[in-house]
Amino acid sequence: MDDLVYKRVTSVSDPDIPYLLKMYNHPDISCFISVSDNYFNYVIHTEKVYFYKVYQYDKLIGAIHLEMFAETLYMDILIFPKFQRNGLGTKIVKDLQADALKLNYHKIQVSIDEKNKASIKTFERSGFIFIHREGELLNYIYKMQ
Repeated sequence: MDDLVYKRVTSVSDPDIPYLLKMYNHPDISCFISVSDNYFNYVIHTEKVYFYKVYQYDKLIGAIHLEMFAETLYMDILIFPKFQRNGLGTKIVKDLQADALKLNYHKIQVSIDEKNKASIKTFERSGFIFIHREGELLNYIYKMQ
C-alpha cells in the first residue's frame, strides 16, 4: 500500500466539506460518529484541534479529527465505506503512532463505540490498551515509545 497523504482543512470554504458532511451522514458512519452543523467552524477555529483529509492515490478516502490536550492526542478516524476493510485505518493509526503529522504527543487516546468491532480490533492490534468504559464507549490509550 502506498503512503497516505494528509491535507489539513483550514477553511470553511474547503471544497470537500459538503462531501465530508455527506459521508458523516452515511448510515454506516452515523451509527458510530456524528457531527453538528457547526463542526467545521469548530475544527478550523479551535486551537490544538486538527482535521485532516486522507488521500490514497489522489483519491479522498477518509478523514481524521485530532485534538491535543496536555501531551495526549485524542483522535477519531473516518474511512469512507467503500474503502473500509482494506487496512487503511491501520495505516492511519501507524502513521499517527510514528507522529507523521509532527504534533509532538506522548499518548494517543481513542473512544470507540462498543458495537464498532472492526475499530476495536484495529486499535487493539495496533498496541492500544483498554483503560475504561463510559456508557457504550470503550476508551483505549497508546503510549508512545
